[in-house]
Amino acid sequence: MPMRDLQSVLYVDDDPDICSVVQATLRLVPGLDVQTADSGERAIDLAYELRPDLLLMDVMMPGLDGPSTFRRMRESALLSAMPVIFMTAKVLPAEIAQLLQLGAIGVIVKPFDPLKLYGELLSLWNKESTARDSIEGGGPAEVQAQVDSLTVNFLQRAWADVINLAKIIERAHAGDRSAFPEIERICHSIHGAGAMFGFPRISEEGGAMARMISAVTASAEPCNSASESALLHLLLEASKQLAQEVEAAWQTAPQSAAMFQAPGRVK
Repeated sequence: MPMRDLQSVLYVDDDPDICSVVQATLRLVPGLDVQTADSGERAIDLAYELRPDLLLMDVMMPGLDGPSTFRRMRESALLSAMPVIFMTAKVLPAEIAQLLQLGAIGVIVKPFDPLKLYGELLSLWNKESTARDSIEGGGPAEVQAQVDSLTVNFLQRAWADVINLAKIIERAHAGDRSAFPEIERICHSIHGAGAMFGFPRISEEGGAMARMISAVTASAEPCNSASESALLHLLLEASKQLAQEVEAAWQTAPQSAAMFQAPGRVK
């Protein structure tokens, strides 16, 4: 017996750019209701309230991450049977196997193709090799127009993040240790969204900066002033390279030359 139609999806991701892409793309599917949540805690609240047919959830999120959110849902009688698909940039077979062992019905690897996302969801939803009624070929012009607009929005936000990173690194130099998780969060977001929007060099720079901090915070060894100073110097140099990559990306961004002021430019 075929499963009933997929009518509602809740997408969970702390990155607003990727949330916008997913929501704009899937809402073009007739009859499909798409809501978003920016944290695992918010996802659980909305899952109780909306009872979506499917939960599509990022793995890496601050606070309650994807797997932790999934486990908490499985403890609830009302949410335990809700189908969950994970989205992740981690592509090692063992990592994907762990997510499936939790009970997820599937895993979609980031960066994903927005024009094929609905097809992937429907394929996993129906447990079939191909999806029925999927968006095929190049996809509707509306999807591409939405993605182009959101791409420019991402570059604008990435430039604002670059400026903000320099200020946060200065705070860290002054002894504010709360700056480190802020830097890691911003860089993680740039890493994921950069790959999503087709800017691999931006993604690489953001990922490298996030890994620098993660390696230090995950270490059992205490961080002394000398090593912390060296880390901040590396972060500052990396942020300058990131700024160059964001500025260069404006040369290829859709609509940017005609409609928007490039970062660092004066009208």
